[in-house]
Parts: sequence; C-alpha cells; structure tokens
Amino acid sequence: MEKTETYFLGLTNEQLQNEVPLIVQLLNENKLVKTQDLAKLLIKFPNEITPFIFEVFESAEKDISMKEWCLDFLVPQLPFFVKIALEELLQRIAHAPTIEEKSANLDDKALSVLNNFI
Repeated sequence: MEKTETYFLGLTNEQLQNEVPLIVQLLNENKLVKTQDLAKLLIKFPNEITPFIFEVFESAEKDISMKEWCLDFLVPQLPFFVKIALEELLQRIAHAPTIEEKSANLDDKALSVLNNFI
C-alpha cells in the first residue's frame, strides 16, 4: 500500500509518531505533497522533526520548495526552544541567503519568523 497524506491523517497520535521517520523519508523523496495539513500533523512531534528541519536548512541540495514549506508551515508553529535552536540557520537565511533562497523570498520569510519569536 502506497502511503499518502490521507493515510497519515487517519492515524492516532501514537501511530503517527511511529510513522514520522517514514513521513520525513517520503518528503525527502518528494513522494508526499507538502501541505498545511501534513505540517499540522508533524508539528505535534517537534522533537522528532527538528533533525529533519536542520537538515533542510543546512543542505544546499534541498529543494527550495522544502525550505519554503518549512518556513511557511512548520517553523512558525514550533515550540520556542526549537526556534531558538534554529535561530542561527534562520539568521543565515534572513541575512545571507543563497541566490536560490533570495529568488524565492526565503530571506523575507526567515526574517518574519525571527521577528515573531525574538
């Protein structure tokens, strides 16, 4: 059975927590659509998704749309302690974005996220 967002939406929190590594893998492989509803599911498990978010922002090879999705739907909803852990990466995107990040206005999004928690 192929896993889709609809499949994950029907899981209990306990079942979903067990599936977080698979969800992250499917996102990395672009086999899941990056939606707001999927972000709402993942945000329930900030400790489990934090390494994934670090990987997204630290990697030059990550799809810009993944960074954008994280900035739009995941990072703003994270607990304060996780945002603080991400601050250095967010500062880099806000103040020294790559050409791709700048062209996607990720610098503005990162600055907005920073302004909302600092």
